[in-house]
Amino acid sequence: MSNFPKLPRLKIDDENMEKLHAAARRGDVGEIHHLIDGGIDPNIVNRFGCTALHLACKFGQIEAAKYLAEVSEVQTPWHGQKPLHLAVLSNKIELVSALVEGAQKRGWPLESMLNECDDMEVTQIGEHFKNTKSQTALHWCVGLGKDYLPMLEFLLSVGASPTTRDKEGETALMRAMEFNNDEAMQLMLTRVPKNLLRLEVIDHKGRTHLHWACFTNHEEYGLEFVERGHDVNVEDEQHVVPLYLAMRAAMVRLTAILIQKGDPFWIQNAPFHNGCTVMQERIEWFPFVKVEDESDVKQNLALDAKKAEVVGLMQERLDTLLESLESQSNAAAKRKKKGKPQIKKMHLAPSAPYRSRTRSRGIPSARKSVS
Repeated sequence: MSNFPKLPRLKIDDENMEKLHAAARRGDVGEIHHLIDGGIDPNIVNRFGCTALHLACKFGQIEAAKYLAEVSEVQTPWHGQKPLHLAVLSNKIELVSALVEGAQKRGWPLESMLNECDDMEVTQIGEHFKNTKSQTALHWCVGLGKDYLPMLEFLLSVGASPTTRDKEGETALMRAMEFNNDEAMQLMLTRVPKNLLRLEVIDHKGRTHLHWACFTNHEEYGLEFVERGHDVNVEDEQHVVPLYLAMRAAMVRLTAILIQKGDPFWIQNAPFHNGCTVMQERIEWFPFVKVEDESDVKQNLALDAKKAEVVGLMQERLDTLLESLESQSNAAAKRKKKGKPQIKKMHLAPSAPYRSRTRSRGIPSARKSVS
């Protein structure tokens, strides 16, 4: 197909665009109706890709957004953000609801719109410093804190998924653990049916939700993930399984469960022992396990007790495995000593013909008798 040259933009187009965009910023629904009914394209953009719907969402003009969402595109980006992201950032549920209704009326796939990432690179999200190149609407709500919990709850109610990944492969659940947003975490775990939470999702470093629960110091979430059927034997790109992280975090209850449910292979190949003895000096404890105040004797004793307990759990399991391997080795050695089983002499049946070898050798051959 031939590539036709792009038609030059006319001055009248710029004037119409400016009129429509100005009406959207003001929320003048009557003027918007008049301009669109007069033939102005509702999707007309300025040189930055901005549409009237983007402006209505950015400036929180609910009624204008309701109408524009029914007649214009709801998925076009502007400075990396789409109308939904702008509406969420305005923190007006009615505005987001208008976009959802507009998308449904036009037959747009709602799940795609709710779970799509923006293309905006940021270094800070609310109070948190983090470099990221993309986020879903749920990611934004988690990062922006308590004021956005009602918005987060609404997004969940219309189909947003907490296990949708951003461009770094991180989910909103992972983000909530990273930012210690327990209220958002509880909403996502309780408002979404268990069968719709894809806990098997991994980030771009191969880490699961269970990995994240360990290195972000959230033992309770780790226990809940295991209870929901999370695979405990998934290794990340560095061949680290959740058990190793739970030990480094001195998580006694989680370590005990992971030792019980995990593959013995990971016990035998753990970097914390020399083959038979767990060596505490080989464990690189996470910073949150280390004592903040050296003079706090009580805290010192509590942390030391946790460390000793996880070491004891690993040693106990290692001893059991070694005993099992030793018993298997002894059994194999005994079988080898016995050697091959002797073949018993076959007893012939009474009716079987029998010829004595001695007798047959004494009979002269036919050749000798002929001679």
